Amino acid sequence: TRGAARAAGGPMAAAGAAARPFDVVVFGATGYTGRLVAEYLARTYESPTAAATAPRVGSGAAPREPLRWAIAGRSRERLEAVRASLGDDGEDVGVLVADSHDDDSLAALCSQTSVVATTIGPYAEHGAALVEQCVANGTDVCDLTGEPQFVRRSIDAHHVAAARRGVRIVHCCGYDSVPSDIGALIAVQEAKRAAPGEEVHRVDYLHGPADGGVSGGTIASIFNLLENEPLSVVMETSKPYYLAEGEAGPDCGTLSGVSRVRPLGNAWAGPFFMAGINELVVRRSVSLQPKVYPKDLLYHERQVTGRGAKGLFSAVALSLGTMVGMALLAIGPLRRAIRRWLPSQGEGPTKEKNETGYFNITLVAQAPSGKELSRVAVRGTRDPGYGATAAMLGEAAVGLARTRGRTPPDGALAGGVLTPATALSTALADRLNAVGIVTFAASSAPAAAA
Repeated sequence: TRGAARAAGGPMAAAGAAARPFDVVVFGATGYTGRLVAEYLARTYESPTAAATAPRVGSGAAPREPLRWAIAGRSRERLEAVRASLGDDGEDVGVLVADSHDDDSLAALCSQTSVVATTIGPYAEHGAALVEQCVANGTDVCDLTGEPQFVRRSIDAHHVAAARRGVRIVHCCGYDSVPSDIGALIAVQEAKRAAPGEEVHRVDYLHGPADGGVSGGTIASIFNLLENEPLSVVMETSKPYYLAEGEAGPDCGTLSGVSRVRPLGNAWAGPFFMAGINELVVRRSVSLQPKVYPKDLLYHERQVTGRGAKGLFSAVALSLGTMVGMALLAIGPLRRAIRRWLPSQGEGPTKEKNETGYFNITLVAQAPSGKELSRVAVRGTRDPGYGATAAMLGEAAVGLARTRGRTPPDGALAGGVLTPATALSTALADRLNAVGIVTFAASSAPAAAA
């Protein structure tokens, strides 16, 4: 079936995408996160057949942008239930049946849409065939993976062909790694604008106060790496330039240690647990766009724990806890015992918890002297791994659909295995800012710590 499916693709596949019935398909819409993405699109966008030019009666809302979209998964019955739960907003939403391990059904799915937004993970188990069919059928794809080994294999298998065909494969379009990747790009651009004579030497991502649940899907991805990959692969994923193009640079990872954060009033900081994927993604962006980023830009992520003795104690505890946790997870029986106490895949927070979650991130661009050149505040008003992630994936998918077959946004690339920043540039921040669930705000002058 793989050979037959490939025949549907080719260099001109992208040109035919405009005639397809859907702009976006949410694949995995019956899962917890997939349902959130469907709900987000239903709230935010209008059916093309509805009165998109007028606000809803009595709502006072502005007209919504029309979007042709569908939901997809293995069970038509469960998909119909999701569509019904969307109420009037779901009346014109399409329903497509496909299986992540059936090439023919995936080829049929890809042939009907410009973009697939997939939430079916772990992606190392369930994502490879979809990427292959998207390349073959000239269909863009975005996902929520945080699995570096899956991204590396995607690069090795498809980057050249996708670039040649003008297909954008955009991994890591959720909390990992949109705030990091888009935030770093904006920090660099603002530093160049505000201080054109200064060299941008490094960008620091400083994760501040946040409230949100731990994603069962993220946990499943971590355990999939540890359970199903050889030690050599696990070790490779820890290399700072594992996902970058070309030769390795001078940067290093930051999953241990305690440091002071001068831009935030000399607060203390420890390791940030998502740095293991986020830093790799940003370094890939830097390697793909040498005209946009400074050569050998340093990028580090840290979790801010506060000032004074309490902040120092928290940073030390966080660093030690991270190292102990990594050691325990390396031991099979202990890892399996720990797994039983963690959220399962498909589970998520209550609606109230999701809607009251939040996050605060500050990114700071600095010169070699340590002088601050720019600052970017990234704020979220939903649970980071769920409500905010649904908005980020949804806007990434719509952004890809809106630019399909057109000149890429300024600073973006037309095809390949890309990152959020190299696929959509700051246009993704513009889309998110317009909605308000996740926002990016740049400043060239030091601002008070949030």
